Amino acid sequence: MKAIDKIIIAGIVGTSFMTLYSYLRSKKEDEEYVEPVMINKLIDNSENLPSISNEDAHPAGWGLHYATGIGFMAVYWLIWKKALARPTRNKILLLGILSGMVGIAVWKMLFSQHDRPPHNYRYGYYRQLLIAHIVFTLFSVTTYKLLDKEN
Repeated sequence: MKAIDKIIIAGIVGTSFMTLYSYLRSKKEDEEYVEPVMINKLIDNSENLPSISNEDAHPAGWGLHYATGIGFMAVYWLIWKKALARPTRNKILLLGILSGMVGIAVWKMLFSQHDRPPHNYRYGYYRQLLIAHIVFTLFSVTTYKLLDKEN
């Protein structure tokens, strides 16, 4: 299997588990934390972008979310030989925390630059986002390693 195929599959698996975690936290805290839904709300609340009728299911948010996950996995692949050749719990945790910090910074920028950002409990959102990135890292790295062993 080619590296690009493994990156895409691992990114999709990691993003799926991350989104599942965000969905469960969202339900538990009765807040909107699901990233694709938040992306769709940003799009829908933008003056220069078309209106979205179904913020929960519109493919724009889901596509952008999964593309971002694949992008994160591509970055992981670029540092693979140095940091992740032999992934350990500590390496995965560190990479997940660093990824979470990047994700939080991007979301803070999106919210601060948007004229009408969606509403949710920001501290709770950022807290769950950090953990969601650790979940993403665990599942994407594990998936990549499993696919890599097949060759």
